[in-house]
Amino acid sequence: MISVTVYGGAAGDEATGEIGGNKILIEWDGRAYFLDFGKRFSVSAKFFEEFLQPRNAVGLRDYLRMGLLPPLEGVYRDDLTAHEPDLWESYRSHPHYRRLEKLDGVLLSHAHADHNGDLGFLRPDIPVYTGLMTCVIGKGVQDTRSGGPDAEFCYIAPRRRTGDGAIESIRNVPKVERAHIICDPAEDYAEPVERLERFWCDVPSTRTELDEVPLRFADLAGMGIRFFRVDHSIPGSAAFALETPIGWVVYSGDLRRHGHSKWRTEKFAEEAAVLKPAVLIVEGTSLRPQPALEESAVQKAAAEVVESEAGLVIADFSPRNIERLRTFHDIAEEQGRRLVVTTRDAYLLEHMRVVDPDIPRPDSDVIAILKEPSAQRNIWERELLVRFAGNVVEAPAIRSEPGAYILCISFWDITNLVDLEPQRGTYIYSSSEAHSEEQEFDHGRLQAWLDYFGLKAVGGLPGAEKGPYHASGHIDGPGMEWLIETIDPERIVPVHTQQLAWFEERWPERIVQAEYAVPVELG
Repeated sequence: MISVTVYGGAAGDEATGEIGGNKILIEWDGRAYFLDFGKRFSVSAKFFEEFLQPRNAVGLRDYLRMGLLPPLEGVYRDDLTAHEPDLWESYRSHPHYRRLEKLDGVLLSHAHADHNGDLGFLRPDIPVYTGLMTCVIGKGVQDTRSGGPDAEFCYIAPRRRTGDGAIESIRNVPKVERAHIICDPAEDYAEPVERLERFWCDVPSTRTELDEVPLRFADLAGMGIRFFRVDHSIPGSAAFALETPIGWVVYSGDLRRHGHSKWRTEKFAEEAAVLKPAVLIVEGTSLRPQPALEESAVQKAAAEVVESEAGLVIADFSPRNIERLRTFHDIAEEQGRRLVVTTRDAYLLEHMRVVDPDIPRPDSDVIAILKEPSAQRNIWERELLVRFAGNVVEAPAIRSEPGAYILCISFWDITNLVDLEPQRGTYIYSSSEAHSEEQEFDHGRLQAWLDYFGLKAVGGLPGAEKGPYHASGHIDGPGMEWLIETIDPERIVPVHTQQLAWFEERWPERIVQAEYAVPVELG
């Protein structure tokens, strides 16, 4: 017998299903693992927005009360409740309350925030099992961000109680690093791990000391866990399998079969089928009936747009979609332009390419790094601008020769247009269309900026010229049918989907619906 409890990403229809926010607890014989521990964006968006956020000064209080975190006593950091030691008394009658006496770890599929965004709330002694690239991306993103526990993916800033019934970060004490255990084969990454040691054990934003927990490789064979790389829109994405008393339980994470690395997903399906799994826990984000657009089609269409534009080109795509960055890198190289990235992007590229040498170098002839106006720069940014000084570019240089660049920015960087003053140009929106009211508002604001500066928009913006400028990060309907028929599990637990009926129509006898916070016993 095993128990599966979904605390984020529960399947349903458009009204009840949750895309992302995966927190899936699997338990058996005294063992317990979370499959991902992501931020519940859909729940957060009901109550919060950019300028209305949960209060860091009250620790867990807002997150628990508003349903962003499940009331699971025993797994969260003690310092986040230091100001209210009786917090859990008020939750012990909550219908979703549990005390978890033991949590063996989090099996982290990839570094998108809806899968890793709430790791910072967990006790620091709870290890994360994942791939090396996911470790690097999580650390790189945290290094270049500020914020509270929701930004502390890899190391945490200890808090203490203040005299005002709140908590605050303790200055001049070491940060605490969370154990990250690498599931990739050790022989693949021995040298990169050595080269990443300084990066992993450094806090470049403040140069604060760190209680170091070096990266180490897992002996998965002795743990009854399997790790599989899959194709997704972020490098390093993975699926897992766990050996349980009822047989193997396979978790897909997020995946697709139409990217440049689709062979990884196909290899995963074939290897998972050999396990003859009792259960497949599988995402179902975008089960469109037609085959998904491939990245090669995006590259062809975007290249034609760039070729026809003599002025500035701006490419807007999801953060850490390195495959899309490679697409525009190749277009820039072929057409004699330079690809301009932000300092945050350059910081990530520098460290990611230690793991994958095919990732563009921040100091290559094709890459340029945008130095934006700033009254005060963090240490990491100042040092990066010195390290790559030969590739740094500022607005006047782009303004004087706009046809020589492709600028990689998004809506959140759009104020750079004030400095760039483009006379003409094209904005390629290479991300998914809005799927929430707030995103629709953002798209409207973005379009207002483009109209103001006279930029032509193509892609998934309202009123823009449509075209094949975005390939989804998720598997399509035909791909999902192939995946499930290939793996051939005894039972299927859909998650991360608002299309539960799609699964029930095809495999009615095998579908198990896991509702939010309701344990499902499988024997």
